Amino acid sequence: MAQNFFDLLYNGYTGEYQLMSSLYRNGLDALRPPADMGIDVVSLNLKARLENPSVVPETFFFQVKTAVTDVREEGDKPGAITTVYFKLKASEVDLLARGHDRALFCYVYNSEADAPTDSFEAPFMCFWIDGERLAALRDGGAFFRVEGETKLTLACQLRKPTHEWGHWYAVVVGEKGQQIPEGYLGVVGGSGNPASDGANHYSVRGYLDHARA
Repeated sequence: MAQNFFDLLYNGYTGEYQLMSSLYRNGLDALRPPADMGIDVVSLNLKARLENPSVVPETFFFQVKTAVTDVREEGDKPGAITTVYFKLKASEVDLLARGHDRALFCYVYNSEADAPTDSFEAPFMCFWIDGERLAALRDGGAFFRVEGETKLTLACQLRKPTHEWGHWYAVVVGEKGQQIPEGYLGVVGGSGNPASDGANHYSVRGYLDHARA
């Protein structure tokens, strides 16, 4: 069943304020622009600049998308997979794809009662795609249009391998479920099998380290 307007609105606020909270945790100020220009959250290094005027200004721009899914790993059947979908305007994709100082942050919440985290208050998984990677995904055919819709769709699969030591990971897939080049984002909480850029795509700190490098 399609989510109604208010569910979508409140889920969207959930992801935006989750990102803002994480930015504050990393010592940055965060704000929501009053006008809808394709950017949901802007971060500034205000604290660092007030403490030391010689610090170079630092600004990052974020589009935030949220999804709610139901996924669980059965005790006697290890491994799990679910697909989530994010809708973006073509102009938003173009705006984000212009540089590494901007990124798409995706928050996924789990409606299952036995989710690893509290499904209604903490994201089951968060991952980011910076502008340069987003441009590569766009060129690789990641975005597609569903009939009757004006926005583009970005499909992502959350996967948990069947072996007991496997970590969750996210991968961008095409309309038919095929993995897109540059779509693999590495694993959550694991040191092996990183994304091709070597970044941690599952935390704000990971994005900041990558963008500042």
